[in-house]
Amino acid sequence: MTEPVDVERALGRPGTYEDAILRIFTKRRQRGQAFAEAGRGVSYFDTVAGRRGLARAIARDVAAGRYRPEPVGLWSLENKGKIRDAHQAEFTDQVVGSALYQLLSHNAACYGMPGVYSYLPGVTNASAMRALAQFVREHRERAGHRGPPLYVLQSDFDQYGDTLPVGPDAPIWTVLREIASLGRPSGQISDDLWELITTLARPVVRNEDGTHFVRTHGVAMGTPLVPLLGNLAVLPMDRAVMGIDGVFYARYNDDFVVAHSDLGALREADTRIDALLPDLGVRRKIAKERRTALCGNGMDAAHDSRFRGATRVDCLGLSVFFDGTMAVGPHRVRPLMRRIARRIDAAAQALVVLPVPDRARHLVSAANVMLDADSPFAVAGLSALLESTTDRGTLKDLDHRIARKIVQAATGRPGVRGFRILPPRSLRGEMGLASLVALRNAR
Repeated sequence: MTEPVDVERALGRPGTYEDAILRIFTKRRQRGQAFAEAGRGVSYFDTVAGRRGLARAIARDVAAGRYRPEPVGLWSLENKGKIRDAHQAEFTDQVVGSALYQLLSHNAACYGMPGVYSYLPGVTNASAMRALAQFVREHRERAGHRGPPLYVLQSDFDQYGDTLPVGPDAPIWTVLREIASLGRPSGQISDDLWELITTLARPVVRNEDGTHFVRTHGVAMGTPLVPLLGNLAVLPMDRAVMGIDGVFYARYNDDFVVAHSDLGALREADTRIDALLPDLGVRRKIAKERRTALCGNGMDAAHDSRFRGATRVDCLGLSVFFDGTMAVGPHRVRPLMRRIARRIDAAAQALVVLPVPDRARHLVSAANVMLDADSPFAVAGLSALLESTTDRGTLKDLDHRIARKIVQAATGRPGVRGFRILPPRSLRGEMGLASLVALRNAR
C-alpha cells in the first residue's frame, strides 16, 4: 500500500510548486493558451520559465506561515442552458491549491475512498463502468444467461456542488483534517496549515461590486480543491453501502450506482443512504433515479415494480449490457455517426461524374481514413468507441449504417435499396471497407 505523505513538509519544498506550475502550464498549452495572461501582465509561458524563483518564494511564505490566499473573483458560466457561479483564483493561489490537491488526494487514497472513481490518477468514468461490467459477467457466470436479473440502482445528488455544507461546523472538515494529518509523525498539522487548507477550500469570494463574502453552502467551482471536496463529502455513505455483503458500488462525484442480485440488499442500501444523507447535508435526486432489473428478457422485477426490466443500463456516458459487455452510450454513438455521414456526403458531391462503382470505391477509401484511429483525419470519438466498446452488436450496427450511408451516397437510392446494386460483400470483399468489429478484435 502506498504510504501517506507529510503534507506540511512537502509544502515547504520548492519542487512541490514547480511541479504544480508545470501542470498548470501543460493544461493551458493543450488548450492553446500558453501565452494567455496568468495575471498582472504575466503569461503562463512566463510563469513556467521563471518557475524556480516563484516556487522558492511560495515555499518560504508557506513554511513561515505568512502565505495568505487572495479573494477569488466571481463570474457566471453558462453550460447547456444553465448559468452557474464560477470562481477564478489568483495564479499563485492556483499553484498552492494545485499542490495541495495532489498531496491531499494522495493521502485520501491512503485513507480509503471505497467505490469512488472520480478525479483520481489513472481512474475514469470508464473504469467504474468496466468494474460494473465485470460484476455483471460474474453474476451471469453464476446465474446463467437466462437466470434471474441483477438489480441496479442509479442515482445522484440534488444540486450537489451548490448545496454541499461548507460552514465551520460542516462534517467534511473532520475528514479533511484527518487526511491532511495522515503523514505527520505527530499525527497533527499546524494551525497555520489548517487555516491555509480551509481558506483555499472555502475562499473569500469577491463580488463584481467589490463586496466580499464566504459561503456556508456550495463549493467554489473553478478552484483547485473542489474535486477533492466532492470525493470526500459523502464518504460515510460510500463506506456504509460498501459494507453490504456482495454489493457493487461506484460513485463518480455526484452520480452513483448500486447493484446486487438480491432485492433485499438494494433495500438495505436505500435504508443506509437515507439514514446518513441528512447529517451530511445532501439530498438524493429522487425524480431522476433509475431502478433496473437487468436481464436478457427485459422483464420487470417480480417483487418490486420500481425495478423496470431492461437489457442494458446507461450510466456515466457508457452502456453496460445484461451479459457484461459494454459500449459507449447512445448519446455518443449518434454524433459519431452524424460526423461520418456528413463527411461521406461532402466527398460524394465531388464524385457525381464518376460511375457508381468508382464513386463507391472513393467513398470506401474516405471512410477507411475516417475509421483509422492512427490517422490525423480519423473521425472524432473513434478511439473512445474502440477503447470502451466490447459489445459486438453495437459495432455491427455501426458497420451496417456506415455501409448503408456509402451505398446511399454512391447510388442515390434511399434506405437499403442501394444494396441491390452494391451488396455489402462487394464493399467489404472487393473494395476493402474497414470493419469496426475487426478493428476492435485486433486490439
